[in-house]
Amino acid sequence: MYIYLTRHGETIWNVDKRTQGVQDIPLSKRGIRQAEALAERLANENISTIYTSNLERAYRTAEIIGNRAGLIPIRKEELNEVNFGEWEGLTLKQIKTDYPGMFEKFYKDFSYAPEHGESLNSVQNRIHSFIRFIKKNHCDRDDRILVVSHTYPVRMLILELMSFSTDLLLDFQLDNTGISIIKLDDNTKRMICLNDVCHLKN
Repeated sequence: MYIYLTRHGETIWNVDKRTQGVQDIPLSKRGIRQAEALAERLANENISTIYTSNLERAYRTAEIIGNRAGLIPIRKEELNEVNFGEWEGLTLKQIKTDYPGMFEKFYKDFSYAPEHGESLNSVQNRIHSFIRFIKKNHCDRDDRILVVSHTYPVRMLILELMSFSTDLLLDFQLDNTGISIIKLDDNTKRMICLNDVCHLKN
């Protein structure tokens, strides 16, 4: 099984560097162009199924790709972004100013959740559930599925699928519509590429 992982296209809040979480922010015009470029990049990859977050920015990205591939994206709540609670809409600088020490704690203590928000343990459990689902439903070694989600679910998927330490959660870059590919075959796992953005060069 080949698993293609991508983050949604750009939103205005991405440009402003605001924490989005479960806020339903739409794609910007540039984000739509990014999704169209990714759709072209994946056109000859024989994707059989597209799974996406419920949130508009991810679903619209998946829909653009699906229109090109003749596929209807399947919404999976497990792929939603982290609920950042009271931090949503704030920049990183504002979070660090208004909630001193809490941003650092969020990454060191996976059981900690911002007020009215969600912990990384919760995200990890959701991702475990999704991985069990795809392993059960995509047994063919040549099956190719696309997952359109958000920064933290995609990071967690990479760590869990590759059996990497959660200490590496922040140690790689994920750009809007960057594509990462993992091949699972019986008991082996291989990362074919990470955050490929060649389709955005033009």
